[in-house]
Amino acid sequence: MGDRERNKKRLLELLRAPDTGNAHCADCGAADPDWASYKLGIFICLNCCGVHRNFPDISRVKSVRLDFWDDSIVEFMIHNGNLRVKAKFEARVPAFYYIPQANDCL
Repeated sequence: MGDRERNKKRLLELLRAPDTGNAHCADCGAADPDWASYKLGIFICLNCCGVHRNFPDISRVKSVRLDFWDDSIVEFMIHNGNLRVKAKFEARVPAFYYIPQANDCL
C-alpha cells in the first residue's frame, strides 16, 4: 500500500476514533466531516471549509478523501483532533457567545 492510501486510511480511522470529537465538524457540529484544517489539526464540514479558506494565515484546508497527505501532516492531525484543539482555542469563549450550528443558514 502506497503512502497516499496508507495516510488516507489513517485519516479515515482518525475520523471514527472515539473520544476525539472528529466524527463531527469542529465548528458547527455537522456529522461526518470530509475536510480538515491541517494548520489547526481539526476536521470540518464542507460549509465550514469555505469559511476557513478565507483565512489562509490561520487555517489551511484539504479534503480527507481527495487530497494527498504527507506523513508529517497526518501525524499532526493524530496529535491534535477536534476536542483537544477546541479545548485550547475555545477555553475562554464567553458563555453568551453564539456558536454556529450545522442547521444555521450560511
